[in-house]
Amino acid sequence: MGLTREGYRIAVAGVEDGPSGVGAVDEVYEHCGLERPLARLAELAGESPDGFAVVLDSSNGIMDAPLAALGIPVLRADPPLLSDGRTTARSLAALGRSRPEALTALPPDGWTMAGREDGIAAAEAASGPVERELAGRGLLLAGGGGADPLVALTFDDGPHPEYTPQVLDVLARYDAPATFFCIGLHALAHPGVVRRIAAEGHTLGNHSWSHAYLPDLGPIGLREQLGFTADALASACGSTRPPRWLRPPYGGRSPELLTAVAGSGLTTVLWDVDAKDWSRPGPGVVAERVLDAVGPGSVVLMHDGGGDRSQTVAALPEVITGLRRRGYRIVGLDDLLAARPVRPV
Repeated sequence: MGLTREGYRIAVAGVEDGPSGVGAVDEVYEHCGLERPLARLAELAGESPDGFAVVLDSSNGIMDAPLAALGIPVLRADPPLLSDGRTTARSLAALGRSRPEALTALPPDGWTMAGREDGIAAAEAASGPVERELAGRGLLLAGGGGADPLVALTFDDGPHPEYTPQVLDVLARYDAPATFFCIGLHALAHPGVVRRIAAEGHTLGNHSWSHAYLPDLGPIGLREQLGFTADALASACGSTRPPRWLRPPYGGRSPELLTAVAGSGLTTVLWDVDAKDWSRPGPGVVAERVLDAVGPGSVVLMHDGGGDRSQTVAALPEVITGLRRRGYRIVGLDDLLAARPVRPV
């Protein structure tokens, strides 16, 4: 399973295939959501009585959970098997046939980067000095530690054709601003939802093309992941200005990545309050997690895409009213950053 600038690509390799290791199936699904490629993969799995698995790489973090829900095994290719994070469907299929022992089998209830937790934690720990330096220059916003009772609401993994409009309805009802960190492939599939986000005065942010673990990428792969997404958002809105804000998927970062992102003119946005709404613990628990953890200058992480977000929608009124009862003002990222002292360069 690979990605293109226009959508998804499926290639299949089987034991009966020729020297290329790529079977007759080589299909592209353009300008669409996940439903069509997922349906096709489920069909192919059903036609493969001898076993079927999907090979992904760490630049494709939007497919693992839906595939697991379908009961389809997922194998992940990691560096140095990758080529700048731009591995094609054909090369991934060939790896699945020729070097399955070099791939990581994801647990059905795991996550895209399962098995790499120690390396990810080490990269994040090493990023501390760069994070502090960039925060002082206004090029990184981590959340928390503010002096004023301001809070920013952020939503990741959309736009979603069902849940993002519901989130927008709640925000409009309570006159609350938010930032939506969009996945480029989803923006490509649902440009009307992107237009509504912008038209209603909310902020658009970049969340990569395909929910990639960005530290794995080389310069070309990073440029494509961020540039393709910026283009999709600009095209949907009829704007020539790319989003200023980037949220790296999983919060994945390294000193090299943060430096490259800042050099491209983007401000990295992390968070200090995680609703963990993806775990679907119930709307009351989602709201309680936010309200118990929030403080002056907080950046709250929630999700409007990537799965069933009905509990997020249901929790949002209590999140907004609860914050205001506690004396917080909900603001956009620009206002939150402006309230921080920035060290002169």
